Amino acid sequence: MILDDSTRATFERDGLVTLPGLFTPDEVDALRFALAEVKAMDIPSVIRERAGQALRLVYGADKHHPVYAALAAHPRWVLPAQQLLDDEVYIHQLRINTKAPFDGDGWWWHQDYATWRFEDGMMRPQALMIGILLDDCTPCNGPLQIIPGSHRHGHIDENAPDRDQTGYTVMDLPRETISRLVADGGMQALTGSAGTAFFMHCNLVHGSGTNISPDERTIIYINCNAVGNAITRPGRAEYFANPDFTPIRPMADDCLLTAV
Repeated sequence: MILDDSTRATFERDGLVTLPGLFTPDEVDALRFALAEVKAMDIPSVIRERAGQALRLVYGADKHHPVYAALAAHPRWVLPAQQLLDDEVYIHQLRINTKAPFDGDGWWWHQDYATWRFEDGMMRPQALMIGILLDDCTPCNGPLQIIPGSHRHGHIDENAPDRDQTGYTVMDLPRETISRLVADGGMQALTGSAGTAFFMHCNLVHGSGTNISPDERTIIYINCNAVGNAITRPGRAEYFANPDFTPIRPMADDCLLTAV
């Protein structure tokens, strides 16, 4: 898949490109089925909510299931990512964020690059967050919220590390900063049908609220980095920060449906 000049210009302006229907219903079903199998595994990278047993996060599913291993080299995201980053790419982190009905907690406003810079020594914001919807995402079930164009402010220094119970750090931004950015760029809820993909600049400011609806809201995040921007301080758990910077070689376009 090749992005045209207009789409690339939208990414430069907004820090976001939306590709509806990037993955088919059959492919989404394969990813859902595989996720159910990974959820049942007794591995440290399957994270529950602080209160109760509702699933919050799954890290590194590509290391535990062939369908996610295929997704990790799927050409429909790899080729656009190479275009947007002007380099070959590798996956810095693959995580699945599930917001269970009624119990799925939110995330405060932050930039993902701030974490990767702080924890891993990522040199430049030459990385992407690629969100793939596994459920229909509506204004009611805790959608990701972004501030369009906020990536153009660069890395925002006035942040504070907020480390959760798993050891993962989110670099929270203060309310005053968010108010200033929203006054400049507004806010947007990223909604869409299952199979939609969002390509986001790693400095795009984002957050999300609690899911108080009766509907599941699951997003796969493929956080990829330019090979020429490989992290300089590897050492966190591999599912937090991949120490293998080998460029991805895209698989066949039907790889999700042929994975065993």
